[in-house]
Amino acid sequence: MAHTAAPARPGAALVLIPLASFLGPFIATAVVVALPQIIAARGFTPAQAGWYTSAYFVTAAVFMMPVARAGDLYGRGPVLGLGVAIIAITALLGAWVVDPVAQIALRLVQGVGSAGVFGTGPALLAQLVAPERRGRAIGLNITVTYIGLTAGPALGGVLTQAFGWRSIFYFTGGVGLAVAVALWRRLPRAAASAPGGRFDFLGALLLGAALGLFWLASGRAQHADALLLLGTAAVLLWWFIGHQRRTPQPLIDLALLAPGQGLRYSAAAALLHYCGVFGLSYVLSLVLQHGVGIGAARAGLLMAVQPVLQTLLAVPAGRLADRVPARRLTTAGLALTSTGLGLITLTGITGQFGLLPAGLACIGIGTALFVPPNQHAALAAVPPSSFGLAAGLLQTTRLVGQMASMALAVLLLGVLAPHSPAEYQHALAVGGAVFMALCLCALAAASRRPGQNG
Repeated sequence: MAHTAAPARPGAALVLIPLASFLGPFIATAVVVALPQIIAARGFTPAQAGWYTSAYFVTAAVFMMPVARAGDLYGRGPVLGLGVAIIAITALLGAWVVDPVAQIALRLVQGVGSAGVFGTGPALLAQLVAPERRGRAIGLNITVTYIGLTAGPALGGVLTQAFGWRSIFYFTGGVGLAVAVALWRRLPRAAASAPGGRFDFLGALLLGAALGLFWLASGRAQHADALLLLGTAAVLLWWFIGHQRRTPQPLIDLALLAPGQGLRYSAAAALLHYCGVFGLSYVLSLVLQHGVGIGAARAGLLMAVQPVLQTLLAVPAGRLADRVPARRLTTAGLALTSTGLGLITLTGITGQFGLLPAGLACIGIGTALFVPPNQHAALAAVPPSSFGLAAGLLQTTRLVGQMASMALAVLLLGVLAPHSPAEYQHALAVGGAVFMALCLCALAAASRRPGQNG
């Protein structure tokens, strides 16, 4: 029997859902810092180390939409609690499992848990929080997610140095189990919003296979078989879309992505935005260290300008989204992000690296202005029964955009093959221009957003 969301529990949701959103990004980035110690302790080969770091992200992308749909059908609260529990249990097991293949398998399962969190968390907030306060709640959730991403390397490094690499896993597992228990106790009535439906297993399989092949292709951007992988992924995606149109209870209701529907433009803008922003950090890291010749610590401090501003401004941007139409905020954010990328392109052209802090600040502020209002508008564009669909779709576009952006950055650097400072400077100019073009396309998509939230 389906239950309705309990309106008396928004306070618990505002604490527990952001805590859940912290765990996945934290362990994903903290593990990178501890990777040398993990490799030494568990005997990873270089290839296994690469699979270990990326396994989490591929399963998160593959399972995001199926898990979001499961939350709509069977209850977002239980699915969210299960996702947190999976992250916690796999973290605790990861502290003790010795076999490298088993470690990689745990990371794959941990990605499924992350999909459970991000595929249902924003939708559950939208379900529990009053519409006039929804933007603030979404901004808080995004802020805590950013904190997890930015605190992961620092806190992970401190824990590893002081207590050993296992302490990262113990911390994640302990906090995760406490959050999972609290979710199951405090949000028991946040159940199904679309009960009685059937889960589209074929659609989930086709979409998962397409995303998995896209991930493999993104990691082999400089190899000839990347085109074959992309082509196969495109065929599977075409098959998936045809199946969604024919099946009576699809994984994704394509009517919500038809021309004129607000979710269509939110998803397109999110995909293009992440394509245009995520790979920049990889390009900048190489340019600053190999081209300019500054140390890793100084490069890291300079590049921290962007995530710090994103973290500080996400909540204020969410509050604005409760009062200002989404089109104004998202287009302003994307315009500012494009300006920042323009400054970085100009840096590569002129060699005036003093422009970099201003460019990164523009990107950080612009991203903060874009992401919470865009998510708020996506949820406002669909009925409550489809909140999970909207949240899962935005998270999937984020992950796909990040994979595509990183593949593009690797491909550009591979083609340009910079070695001298001048060549690295040229690579920065070309990369900045390409990323700026993608963000301008995101701006065009956001500016076409229709409806009351536009």
